[in-house]
Amino acid sequence: MKFPVRSIVVLGILATVASPLSRALPEADATAGRLIARRFGDTIVGVRCTIVMRLVIGDHAMPPSEQKIDINGTMIADSGLTVTAFSAIDPKAIFEASRAQFNNSNQSVDLGQTDFKALRLRLADGTEIPARIAGKDPARDLMFLMPDDAAAAGRRPFTYVNLNETPEAAKVLGDYFHLSRAGEVLQRVLLVRPSTVTGIIERPNRLLLVSTDSFGDALGCPVFDSDGNVLGICVRYIEKGLPKGTVLIPAADLVAAMTKAMSHLPTGG
Repeated sequence: MKFPVRSIVVLGILATVASPLSRALPEADATAGRLIARRFGDTIVGVRCTIVMRLVIGDHAMPPSEQKIDINGTMIADSGLTVTAFSAIDPKAIFEASRAQFNNSNQSVDLGQTDFKALRLRLADGTEIPARIAGKDPARDLMFLMPDDAAAAGRRPFTYVNLNETPEAAKVLGDYFHLSRAGEVLQRVLLVRPSTVTGIIERPNRLLLVSTDSFGDALGCPVFDSDGNVLGICVRYIEKGLPKGTVLIPAADLVAAMTKAMSHLPTGG
């Protein structure tokens, strides 16, 4: 029996959502997870844009090609400042991940100039607001975006995750909750999953390994403890410029990276 490709895709996504991590929880834990989803659900937004990529093969520039991007991000300030995973939106990361299909033993293949088109944030109610890149830290896999001032004026202050409200310390095998949103095919519904810290990397930067690493929607999204304190944001581990597995960057380190990445902006900008 043959199934339409779309049906196979939907079934695969549903199988992911209904994974063992979605096991039944004790009622107290389930209640805590529902409260966190209610409190922070609107902070999980969509980051949408079209990237224009220009490949250069040898000395020959190929015609521009476009790719649509639709990923998750988290609002981390009442201004609407949003963080997402750099590797999920950056053309170079996308190109490097698929470089093998362009390989030619006789010619070099490089990524030329790239552009972002129609960059916007999609809010929980479906409204889309034009946005701009406010800063980035490729080494930590972070990109920061700001909504257009005029479009966002009537909506401020936005609901956001306070990166200063954190647990005392991450606990290996501690119980936490991960918030994200499903893809457009599943109507961008809010997802809340139990999550566990499975390990801690200390050097060169502190990173947490969490049980959400198999979910494609995890990137750019937060993990909380049962009291609603944010543990950090999911990004990819970057090795030699290439994205690897999913890790959690602690909230305090995220604040430091954000301050550095956005230091070029005017005060209050």
